[in-house]
Amino acid sequence: MNAMQKTSLLLCLTIFVVTGAIGLAVHWPKIEARLQQPVTQLAPSQSGTGDVDPFGLDPPLPSLVKDLNPRYAIRAELKTNQAKIVGSETIQFDNPGTPEIHLYLYDYSWSPMRVLSIRHGEAKLSFQRSGRVVRLANRFAEGERIALTIEFETTVPRSATRFGTKDDIWTLTNWYPMLGALNQAGKWYEPPRPVGYGDPFIYHYADYDVRFLSPQGYQWLSSWGRGERTRLAGGQQELRYQGRDLLNFALVGSPLYHVEQLDIDGLTVDIAVRDKSRLPQVKAIAEAAVKAYAEMFGELPYPHVGIAETGHTYAMEYANLAIFSSGMYHNNEIDHWLPHEIAHLWWYNSVATLESQTGWLDEGLVEWSVYLYLQKRHGQAMADTLMKEYQRDFADLRQRYPHGKLSKSLSQFSDFYEFDWTWYSKAAVLYDHLRRKIGDSRFASFLQRVQSDYRGKVIGAEHLDRALGRALHGQAAYFVPNLDKANREPLADPVVQYYVSTILNGVPYYPATPAREVGETVYLPLRDLMERLGFAVTWGEAGTIRLQTADKVLSLAEKGTEVTLNGTTYRLPQPLLEIADRTMVPLAFFRDVLKYQVEYDNAGKTVRITVPPK
Repeated sequence: MNAMQKTSLLLCLTIFVVTGAIGLAVHWPKIEARLQQPVTQLAPSQSGTGDVDPFGLDPPLPSLVKDLNPRYAIRAELKTNQAKIVGSETIQFDNPGTPEIHLYLYDYSWSPMRVLSIRHGEAKLSFQRSGRVVRLANRFAEGERIALTIEFETTVPRSATRFGTKDDIWTLTNWYPMLGALNQAGKWYEPPRPVGYGDPFIYHYADYDVRFLSPQGYQWLSSWGRGERTRLAGGQQELRYQGRDLLNFALVGSPLYHVEQLDIDGLTVDIAVRDKSRLPQVKAIAEAAVKAYAEMFGELPYPHVGIAETGHTYAMEYANLAIFSSGMYHNNEIDHWLPHEIAHLWWYNSVATLESQTGWLDEGLVEWSVYLYLQKRHGQAMADTLMKEYQRDFADLRQRYPHGKLSKSLSQFSDFYEFDWTWYSKAAVLYDHLRRKIGDSRFASFLQRVQSDYRGKVIGAEHLDRALGRALHGQAAYFVPNLDKANREPLADPVVQYYVSTILNGVPYYPATPAREVGETVYLPLRDLMERLGFAVTWGEAGTIRLQTADKVLSLAEKGTEVTLNGTTYRLPQPLLEIADRTMVPLAFFRDVLKYQVEYDNAGKTVRITVPPK
């Protein structure tokens, strides 16, 4: 074992706190002892996604976006002849308590969205636009639920863009002003600058009531199904959608579409294609992918989703929508990229991330999901072929960009190849590396834990580590340590400190800081257990600790190995540690010094301590 490996062993416990602009930062505790080895074979999970953690510890971390409980009521009309959307929306949300209120406009600089007015009730409000942000003063009473009514006009680009129209297919994405997003420290995020690839958007989960007018004959798929259709005079139709907990609201429509509806284990899936003969192929992929992903990740928290074909956009994801280009039928590219976009219904849609900063989180996971899809539908050999492709890309990344890191934001990549090989291929290998270390069943438990803990939330690497620890019943460090490892370095293995159940004199006991395995040693919280056993515990100068009952006086030193009991000195095989602001003592203290009866069940991760009668 070299010096670097020994040093890396010190970084096994991660404590997460809310800080700064991103909202969360990671702190590593100062532990001088040699901690747990990288995981090669993990203990059985004691706390699956459906179980209750008996300690009640390590709750899910807060979302990276502070929830202002927004609700949108939108009425808009698509004027196809002018390629324009004219609309009015009322956004209700909790007062953020900031000096300003921010709205985001995700338009193109060459095709801007116009905000015509902003009102609060009947009062018109002044506002300023700077880049993608509309700012207005927050003069509302603290604690008030604010309602802003916004009149807007959006020009739909007549081009093959993510938002646009071409060949009479309309992809209406990011077409309305959106409430801005705050981090947990109360600071507004600045929408990232577009770079030509990736998704430089920050969203806020919200409820929607949308009334959308278009010419009759247009078939629309949306973020909330087909909607309720009402025919209007003048050849118009109105579609109404009432959706909940949506990351955004998008529509894809055309008078050329053939739409078919599937029921896949209770999930309604609408499929829209131009060539009806393509429906069987798309349906087969959709059914196989949705079933594989629901089994592995858990059911989607939405009643319906849509799959839409266009003739121009390559492949993209929006809330409850998987969109692909008809060009993918050639060379059967659809058998990769449609499962990729369907996986985004879980990773991006149900659980979101800050796309411009941590887009690897969902892109890498959906690329790994394609591996799963191929395995389930076409066999292990085809899945392995894809994983080898990811590994080759990772090898090319290490050679061409040796100093790059997973933590790079979208604007920091030197070119498209570094972006693609980092966020897609390296990240897919990162997830598969974890799977190989912990096994398929525990990897599935981890992914299901992410879905159950963080649906409707915006997450980062620290949330993944917290979910991994909760799934494995311990504290885990894997994703955060890998963020800043240079591409030339090998991936770090997962490190886990398993929690240990404590039974005192036959009675289960759950201290605030649980017992745990550190390396091959079980550590228990000193104060909690000793006070439970009737000792008075006091701290003296220079880190000395005194434990006392009527017939026993013990003296210890923080991070030391010597213990004095009634004048007799003992030496512990491992030193005391400090974990989560608690002094932890090795199990040998109870067995060798106090002479209690001690039993440790390694398989069940349970320690029994019995105090002999006096």
